[in-house]
Amino acid sequence: MEETRRYFLMTLAATAGCFVAAGCPVIAQTRRTPFPLPPPAAVQQNPAETDAGKQGPEQAKRAALKQNEKEFRAGVSQLYRMASELKQEVDKTPTSDVFSVQMYRRTEEIEKLAKQLKAKAKG
Repeated sequence: MEETRRYFLMTLAATAGCFVAAGCPVIAQTRRTPFPLPPPAAVQQNPAETDAGKQGPEQAKRAALKQNEKEFRAGVSQLYRMASELKQEVDKTPTSDVFSVQMYRRTEEIEKLAKQLKAKAKG
């Protein structure tokens, strides 16, 4: 039984030695290059269309900033208009009277718009 173990260990050591000496051809065969890239599409698009559709990250960012600025300016003008209307209504109302529910709702709308503008200004 000892001879069988000895024979097995010697065979195992010899096999491992061959792998190390030969550069381990079994492992070398498994390290192949990845699959080749697929061929290009048969139908090619017009290069002018593809270039026009692609925007660089800076151009996309600049377009988004311009759109944000337009929305911000429109919101500020709407806020100014709503605040002016509320001021005129408050000036017409005598100070001894209680403010109407409509005036309270307008102030809530103005506050909501102001919060939206604040969020846009933060970015």
